[in-house]
Amino acid sequence: MRKTTEVYGVYDDNFNVAFPAAISMKASVSEEAKLMEHPLEDGSTIADHRVIQPVEIELIVFLPDDTFKDTYSNIRQAFHGEQLYTVHLATGMYSRMALQAMPHEETPEQAGSIAIALQLKEAQIVTTQYQALPPRKVKDPKDTSTVHRGEQQPVPVKNETIVKKGVDWLGGKYDQSQKKP
Repeated sequence: MRKTTEVYGVYDDNFNVAFPAAISMKASVSEEAKLMEHPLEDGSTIADHRVIQPVEIELIVFLPDDTFKDTYSNIRQAFHGEQLYTVHLATGMYSRMALQAMPHEETPEQAGSIAIALQLKEAQIVTTQYQALPPRKVKDPKDTSTVHRGEQQPVPVKNETIVKKGVDWLGGKYDQSQKKP
């Protein structure tokens, strides 16, 4: 669902206005969820849960002719950077927003000014957790930690493939059939 709302500002992580010379015209916010549907054995479909998608905001900004080159350069630098922003709208604050796209059109009628449709998307950062298994719970003993086992010597690899085993087996059958009177 897209809704258009009034824009108060785009802020960096220190809550400073990110692009002060850019005049915010309007914002379109998209807050969506994906309904997970699965087929049942009788042919019907069931929806058992939904996944909330990251928020997307399209922010139309106008860069006036007296500062548009510097402001555009700042926006472009931010686009190539890793900075996350907070977008303050009438409907609320949207944090951890990353610049996803910055399309714009240039025409002779604009006379040095430019309008950019900044597209921001919520960055959902997940911190993974790691916990080592105790050696007794590892399925294959050779996959356990080698910290307290000393220096390990490599195990020679048998140079037998499935094809070679099959040829050897067939060769053995062939040899046996030749020995019969």
